[in-house]
Amino acid sequence: MRNFYIHKLPFFALLGVLLLPSCAQKTQLPEEESATRIVWPAAPQEAKIAWVKEYKILKETSSRQGFWGRIGDFFLGPNTAHITRSYGVCTDDKNQLFIADTGSSVIHIFDMQTTRYRFIEGNDKVQLSTPIGLVYVEGSLYITDSSQQSILEYDLQEGSLKRLISMNSGRPTGIAFSQYNRLLYVSDTVAHQVVAYSLDGIEQFRFGERGIADGQFNYPTDLWVDITGKVYVTDALNARIQMFSVTGEFLGQFGQPGDTAGYFSKPKGIAVNQHGYIYVCDALFDSVQIFDAAGQLLLTFGDNGTRPGQFWMPSGLFIDSQSYIYVTDTYNQRIQVFKEVNR
Repeated sequence: MRNFYIHKLPFFALLGVLLLPSCAQKTQLPEEESATRIVWPAAPQEAKIAWVKEYKILKETSSRQGFWGRIGDFFLGPNTAHITRSYGVCTDDKNQLFIADTGSSVIHIFDMQTTRYRFIEGNDKVQLSTPIGLVYVEGSLYITDSSQQSILEYDLQEGSLKRLISMNSGRPTGIAFSQYNRLLYVSDTVAHQVVAYSLDGIEQFRFGERGIADGQFNYPTDLWVDITGKVYVTDALNARIQMFSVTGEFLGQFGQPGDTAGYFSKPKGIAVNQHGYIYVCDALFDSVQIFDAAGQLLLTFGDNGTRPGQFWMPSGLFIDSQSYIYVTDTYNQRIQVFKEVNR
């Protein structure tokens, strides 16, 4: 049994469990209390980003339904998972939170409303070893597995995992989906390229090569596609963000190495909100930086530490349609959730 999975209840609780009526405790992302909320920038400036909550232990608090369900609650107990070493994160834009946990070689699936928890792991036919990037598309999760050199597809309805693409060489890392042309974009980090695939796994085109010029990469990692179809690439060792059209034409770039806000040290996760603001995790700055469409710094939030709103090597980043911001706080073993305010 995996060490992240726990289920225990004391025996004397059996009678009580069987007699209690079933109930489902629902949890939702809470709105911030104005008197106690953690915000950026600090007062007296107008708040733009607020801390909401964290997910560190994914504990199922809702009860199974019916008489036999309550018996199951007693003998099996609640599903509980500790996040070990997370990277990719996304949602289905409803209640389900998906977390790629490279430390446990699983994908955590947590319903933020009902608190139902389950996980995806490999099997004899399809291994899941080093899941890094995640994207949800119309009932399926597409997963990059770096060490397996594969892109996997998990059908959430059928509960089936399959290998969609075998790259044979290279190291797939970031993954994003474009509604504009219905293609998956995958960063092949060691090939210094971005590869576009159809949803059935057929390569359409690729762009990039190693270098420092416009359109070249030095170990690209994370990706995002905005609502207009523009592709954003974290060009990690060139310490910059590059932008491309849906066909891979270079559109622009910003960023350079440095040790202060507005520069990059170890950029990783990237996401773009509905207003076109670009969010970038910097793992060595332990912060998230926000830029406008021209690459001008607007705001940073977070610093090093373990308290709410602090980070220890943040990696993945996701923004949903409700302007909630999910950050994988990798070495603090948690997902932190923030909210854009006053938009």
